[in-house]
Amino acid sequence: MVSYLIRRGSEHDATRIAEIHVKAWQATYRGMVPDDFLASLDPVRRAVMWKEFLTSPDQAVFVALRDSRIVGFCDVIHSRDAAASPEIGEIAAIYVDPEDWGRGAGSSLMAAALEHAEVHGFREITLWVLSLNLKALQFYEKLGFEPDGAEKTDTRRGFPLHEVRYRLEL
Repeated sequence: MVSYLIRRGSEHDATRIAEIHVKAWQATYRGMVPDDFLASLDPVRRAVMWKEFLTSPDQAVFVALRDSRIVGFCDVIHSRDAAASPEIGEIAAIYVDPEDWGRGAGSSLMAAALEHAEVHGFREITLWVLSLNLKALQFYEKLGFEPDGAEKTDTRRGFPLHEVRYRLEL
């Protein structure tokens, strides 16, 4: 296992976070989403979105650094689910540069995110994950997350993404 420094992200990290976001999507979701969509992902447009998230008081974005280079990130927010109580947080995103997969960055990011959630009064944390993403499902289950039975199909991108919700009591 590699040792990672975990810190809060800042707006100056937006470009690197966007690069990782696009690279991880292209590696992770190949065969699960249309290739033309993956090819169209633009880190420049994504950086604008991340700069906004990184300056929002409602988001806690953590980054993992190896040798002073950001190799992953995790975004913690209040749950976006309509019926969720204020005591439920959500992992809105967690991605690691594919070159660092399997080295502990994801686990380190998740540990920081869960600690933050607990300190900030969340009693549970949820996340939505593609039902076909078996590697992610195994990762979350290894950390103690369990499916809670909720499912949804996201069609915002012009094709269906079937997701399942996982939950962890803190």
